[in-house]
Amino acid sequence: MKDLSVDPASQAVRGTLTETAEISWLISHQNVAPPTGVKVCVIGGGFVGLVTATGLAQAGHSVTCVEKDKQKAADLAAGKVAIFEQGLSELLQANLQRDRLTFTTDLAGSVSGQDMIVISVGTPSTDDGQADLSAFTEVIRDLARSLRSGQVVTIKSTVPVCTALFASQLLNEGRNGQGPIPVVSNPEFLREGTAVYDFFHPRRIVVGGNDPIAVEKVVQVYRAGLSRPAPIVVTSNETAEMIKYASNVYLAMRIAYINELSAVCDALDIEVADVSSAMGLDPRIGPDYLDVGPGFGGSCLPKDLNAFVAGAQRVGVNLAIAPAVREANERQLDRVAEKVRAIVGGDLKDMRIGVLGLSFKAQTQDMRDSPSMAVVLRLLAHGATVQAFDPAAMEEARRLLPQVRLCATAAEAGAGADAIVILTEWPEFQLLDWAGIGRLMRSARLVDSRNLLSPEILRRHGFEYIGMGQK
Repeated sequence: MKDLSVDPASQAVRGTLTETAEISWLISHQNVAPPTGVKVCVIGGGFVGLVTATGLAQAGHSVTCVEKDKQKAADLAAGKVAIFEQGLSELLQANLQRDRLTFTTDLAGSVSGQDMIVISVGTPSTDDGQADLSAFTEVIRDLARSLRSGQVVTIKSTVPVCTALFASQLLNEGRNGQGPIPVVSNPEFLREGTAVYDFFHPRRIVVGGNDPIAVEKVVQVYRAGLSRPAPIVVTSNETAEMIKYASNVYLAMRIAYINELSAVCDALDIEVADVSSAMGLDPRIGPDYLDVGPGFGGSCLPKDLNAFVAGAQRVGVNLAIAPAVREANERQLDRVAEKVRAIVGGDLKDMRIGVLGLSFKAQTQDMRDSPSMAVVLRLLAHGATVQAFDPAAMEEARRLLPQVRLCATAAEAGAGADAIVILTEWPEFQLLDWAGIGRLMRSARLVDSRNLLSPEILRRHGFEYIGMGQK
């Protein structure tokens, strides 16, 4: 029988509970951070910008967040947060009430008098995989007309190596004897779903720049908000930019590796959870990012992997490992779809498949590059009818998957289905009445792409069960 003390899914749930408790403590002790007198302008009210702006305000700084979208800026100013992120709405509303956080669409009027300007606009992939810097460049050109000596520009957007140098050149050309505007690279390492926790409990803070005074200003701004001391890496702009890409490509590689290993374990009748748990006990390896799933996705890993490959090609380096990671991830998506085909007998035409989980990971509504969506599209291409449920991503799904019938509950997604496939590791799926859901289905069959459930318990409830890399 599986030892739950080393089960990766159980470890993930326990980790989430710990982070939830710490975020609850943070919210309940909202007034402990005194005002610092530091003025910060955050440009971009998306996931990274909003968490950064709210976190800096909570740390005691006076923060103005510039959001180009008028409706979004108005909603945020009214305390309405569209992002599903634990603790974010509460912290935003608290700091609005104490006048530490404001929202506006006026970029030029907002940077005047600010000590630090943080750029956190999106850098999505272009068709050839490179980072699209159009929004970033537009912001830099606007700032060049407004900034004054003594202000520091900090780049938090994920950008290719040498972007800080490019930004510095744009900001400082034609300043006619005025002091230069320093540019500091400060990449973010926030995990969606636990971003508030990560902001106050960073594993490391990376600050890159060639102006020691500007670098120290940025270091002090972040140090004020730490719940406990964290390593602060001070380096060059280019190294800081590379650290971000190197980290995300390596994380993608770990996920691709454990997923590929699960295929070998399937073939040899070996429990992949036992293998990954023992691997993780080695301090040279560690346990993180060794959970089996349908593949990596989200707004960071696929985009940054593509940009890293494209950037290497641009400087004449042909990579082998990074492109292979991308290919392995595609194969894992195919593997999950094939398991669904296998459990229903090989042909999905006219089959009804219930899908549980559409966001790219639990605790977020984000479906950008979601492996769940990629698997659903494969099922549809094979002729299946799909009915799906997700605890947070239903609004996104209505826009991105109009051909899928969206259900109000997990039980409804299973009703009349020939099989269910779990694609996102929402902990609440472990608590469902699986015996009752099985009775609603046309055939009680389940593919668990996250190894979230106990095979023994599901089989006792009458399910035919297939996991990933399980005996």
